[in-house]
Amino acid sequence: MVAIALWWLLLLLIGGSTWPLAFQVFRSLPDRGLALARPLGLLLIAFVWWWGGNLGLLPVSQGGALAAWGAVLAFGLWWAHRSGESPWRWLRAHCNLVLFYELLFALAFLGWTLFRAYNPEITYTEKPMELAFLNAVVRTERFPPHDPWLSGFAISYYYFGYVLLGFLTELSGLPTRFAFNLGVSSWFALTSLAAAGLGWNLWTLYRPERLRAARVAALLSAFWVVLAGNGEAILDLAHACGWIRDPGFWGWLDIPELNTPPPSRPWPACWPPRDRVWAWWRASRVVRDYTPDGQHQEVIDEFPQFSFLLGDLHPHVLALPFTLMAIGLALAAFQAAQRSPGLSSLQGWRALLEFLQNHGPPFWLLPIVFGGLAFLNTWDFPIYTGLLLAAWALGAWGAERSWRSFRWEVIGLAGGTLTLGVILYLPFYLGFRSQAGGFLPNFYNGTRLPQFMVMFGFQVIGLILALWIDAIRQWRGEGWALGRWGWRIFGGMLVLGLAPVALLVGIYELARALPISIPAPVSMDQLRPWAWGRLLDGTVIVNGNPFPGSGPWVPMVLAGLGAWVTQWWRRGSGVRAFVGLLILWGAALAWAVEFVFLKDFFGTRMNTVFKFYYQTWVLWSIALAWGTVALWEWSGRARPFLAGLFASMIALAALYPALMIPIKADFFARPPTLDGYAHLSRWAPDDLAAIEWLNRHVRGTPAILEAPGWHGISFQPEFGRFAAHTGLPTVLGWAGHEHQWRGSYAEIARREPDLEILWRSADLEATQALLEKYGIEYVIIGRTEREEFPPQALQKFERLMDPVFRSGETVIYRRRE
Repeated sequence: MVAIALWWLLLLLIGGSTWPLAFQVFRSLPDRGLALARPLGLLLIAFVWWWGGNLGLLPVSQGGALAAWGAVLAFGLWWAHRSGESPWRWLRAHCNLVLFYELLFALAFLGWTLFRAYNPEITYTEKPMELAFLNAVVRTERFPPHDPWLSGFAISYYYFGYVLLGFLTELSGLPTRFAFNLGVSSWFALTSLAAAGLGWNLWTLYRPERLRAARVAALLSAFWVVLAGNGEAILDLAHACGWIRDPGFWGWLDIPELNTPPPSRPWPACWPPRDRVWAWWRASRVVRDYTPDGQHQEVIDEFPQFSFLLGDLHPHVLALPFTLMAIGLALAAFQAAQRSPGLSSLQGWRALLEFLQNHGPPFWLLPIVFGGLAFLNTWDFPIYTGLLLAAWALGAWGAERSWRSFRWEVIGLAGGTLTLGVILYLPFYLGFRSQAGGFLPNFYNGTRLPQFMVMFGFQVIGLILALWIDAIRQWRGEGWALGRWGWRIFGGMLVLGLAPVALLVGIYELARALPISIPAPVSMDQLRPWAWGRLLDGTVIVNGNPFPGSGPWVPMVLAGLGAWVTQWWRRGSGVRAFVGLLILWGAALAWAVEFVFLKDFFGTRMNTVFKFYYQTWVLWSIALAWGTVALWEWSGRARPFLAGLFASMIALAALYPALMIPIKADFFARPPTLDGYAHLSRWAPDDLAAIEWLNRHVRGTPAILEAPGWHGISFQPEFGRFAAHTGLPTVLGWAGHEHQWRGSYAEIARREPDLEILWRSADLEATQALLEKYGIEYVIIGRTEREEFPPQALQKFERLMDPVFRSGETVIYRRRE
């Protein structure tokens, strides 16, 4: 309980100390950035700490973290004093809002901490990798941190999220075995509060007199972003209990593990299912792709509730509060653009920057925040910088600025944010190697509409209903030509939905006929049935086996939604236009993966769908929360119907956490603990004792040797385990992940023959030379090493090194001086 209270107090103090700064940055928002003060403070303080650690000006320690915190606090107080406004007086005047936000944050933090206490293990999936990075940040003496799974190298990954969590770990003084789980629950709470703040601000900008409705919008935003699940849980329950017996339905739906005839077990004996340990996992794999020869091809379609349930602190999760802050900055920029003086000439930039400094988000902050997104989760940098520019452009367009002013404002904002966003994080880029190899056309895998609706059905239905009811209101009140409006939407579906699919198929047929070489994983003839399956919603026959074609329906729905929003803009202004932008931006991201994907280590669209759908979920969920409250305000006599509809949607979306949280927590059967290493006391007590010895007695970053995850191994926690749990660099951890991070297997391939000698050869001279080559100070031999390597090869370390620790079958050897 002391650790929980300390962590919560730290986050409270960070938010409070950054409040004077947030008060000025978000002055165009009704809550003045109160809900975003914590993520703003974390990012700015960690930014100062990281730069200080890179330049050698600040130690990467508790003292350095406190110094960076003090610098940001002093700057915020100076700026608030200079502005002449008192942020503290504002707080006293809005104490009800403060209480609402703090209560929401505390409940989210304590609730998810309790959940984590029943499944605290930092193991499986990518938790060992994330733990390794966190331990490396805490152990390093300066930035950039060393790579714990490739000794002699710095981390080549977007690791800023681990710097943020490492900052909190240093301040608290807690071991990382506790900090990891507190990080999961605090990021859950930070995301919940940031989402609630966006909901509150959007509604208050629309109807400032309706504060009760603003609170509802805030709670709905937090629910839809963080707590809601997709529609898979409904289907999972129906399949497990045999409520839909028709095998044809499940085959048509074609969701992995649900595309088989349902079992015949009545309710309630049917739940939880027999494969209950991983039942919660299926919701992240509802979209199914195929290889050209008809084999299953994995696609990831995570959403935030799944991510927090899983408990991985991966970059897309660590970035969540900051992407929501970026949306808040885009909203503030939209508000400012509607009131800014514009640019009558190039010399007008000074006046515009002064206006932003005094009335909108200051320009100096934008590259720090949006550039920081690249360091947090690189995919988010272009997505949310684009949203910022689109928000400014939309605000300037609504203010009817001249084309010259409009053009130079957007170009200047884009150039400054993108250029400075890279320069301010240059040390990261200098050490970063990416597996990305440009965009490739997606000829043969489109998302099928049933699977898309399982993923986004709540959002699509809710948003279309909100747009439709508003259109009816406008038609009745202002005499809209409803038929013309409908034809424009239908035209958008054809031009931006059907036509691009037809063009893609046409390019394929042209390339096949000429022939022209185009990027494809297999021969052009193998792709033909799949390519035509993108255009014609029918059965694809491959090797005599039938497979469902995707058809053009998903891009058509998305194009229609986008066209609908543009019609909305013709009659709407103010915050309604910004909500429309969120809808459009989310639709554009989901639309893009139908036609292109980023070439990476896997050679499929798996990661592109994952990263783009994740942001679509966030954007549409915020828009849905606003649209739900707006529908209630607009509905009048239809409120009883809408009450039933909204209650049903919320109940069905809540089914996923309601069913899966108990399963993931093993039905709360074990004693609660936040110790992420506690499972090792049961599974590998000798290894745990060695880990604790290393953490107590070894300072700095000497290299260690343990069983390597070579030959492409990943996701096996027994390899690289000592490096992961201590932050000490090992010669090689998970080779598969290192390959992905560095875009090359060359360095790993150079090390693998040496590791063969170190672990399989009894040659003392060769082993001694390699120990010196890699600077290996400690060799750890535990159960995994004894299972993997011959005893005669392991005995040589008794002759070459001194044993400094023994516990059961685990021994730590130290190199002789």
